[in-house]
Amino acid sequence: MNNLEALENIPRLDLRGFTSPVQHLKKFSEAIGVEVWCKRDDIGSVGLAGNKVRKLEVELAYAISTGATHLVAEGSRLSNATRAVAAASALLGLKCTLILSHEEPHEPVGNLMLDGLFGANLEFVGDVSWQQLSMHAEAVVNKLKEVGEKVYRLPIGCASERSCLGFTLAYAELQQQMKQHNRIAETIIHASSSGGTHAGLILGNALSGFKTNIKGIVVAENVYPDIEKTYLSYAQGAAKIINANVELSHQHINITQDYLGEGYGLFSEGIYEAIDLLATKEGLLVDPVYSGKAVAAIIDLASKREIKGPVVFWHTGGYHALFDPTYAKRIWGSISRLSKINL
Repeated sequence: MNNLEALENIPRLDLRGFTSPVQHLKKFSEAIGVEVWCKRDDIGSVGLAGNKVRKLEVELAYAISTGATHLVAEGSRLSNATRAVAAASALLGLKCTLILSHEEPHEPVGNLMLDGLFGANLEFVGDVSWQQLSMHAEAVVNKLKEVGEKVYRLPIGCASERSCLGFTLAYAELQQQMKQHNRIAETIIHASSSGGTHAGLILGNALSGFKTNIKGIVVAENVYPDIEKTYLSYAQGAAKIINANVELSHQHINITQDYLGEGYGLFSEGIYEAIDLLATKEGLLVDPVYSGKAVAAIIDLASKREIKGPVVFWHTGGYHALFDPTYAKRIWGSISRLSKINL
């Protein structure tokens, strides 16, 4: 069995229901001077859109095979990953507990509102570090096991050696789609935090002979003590699962924190302009926490002529944060054309 056959035979669920399309962002491309396409992982079954779903398709297939009936996941109140876990739990008939950083807000909106609607048990642990959040999650898992629950714990961002294989498959999917348009993706740019997306894509790239420049735009600081080492370990571990004979090293981890700005969920230069430009040119929504920072990076790199097209913006989802009052007010205030509206 060759590498691709082994990859295709990885047990996985179908949580998306269809293959997300890839589309040419013609007007956006003209505006920034670089040919840009978009892999639309922001659309999918209700409640399950976003990049985390590809990871869950692999990870939860394994979880169910172990007999798990209760999922525990951790993240911030803005987390796309926890929202996807809550939705998947509802779909699969599993119990779900989410351990969330930040205090419980007075106005639950965006992903947090969806977490509750999907029936997840929510535990808020305050403004803690990613490492402290992990400790809280481990304590909850132990308590649930003590009362007889069959628990499967999902790591931060649902990122693991196994789950990133979902994006190794996704890389091959994109290649075929671009081929149908008689195009080859020279560059893939995506928002990155826990690393499963980046690790899976670079493994997929390796299996295809390193045809693409894959650049991760880091949107969350201090998730791991050594982010590059962790990303690489996921990719190497995934390769071992499918017995892939590929060489991966630190040189294949291409990430930047240049667009992180003030930090996770906080302001970064050009973010609101990027959200506005993509919305007005293509009717496409990105958010200020995750995917918007990747779009801001594309615009900036294009202005500096540091990227070569065709560029594929891998839309990892997360538009729900647009409805969070923290961001909605700033986005509304940043749209200068609103002052010209005569009511």
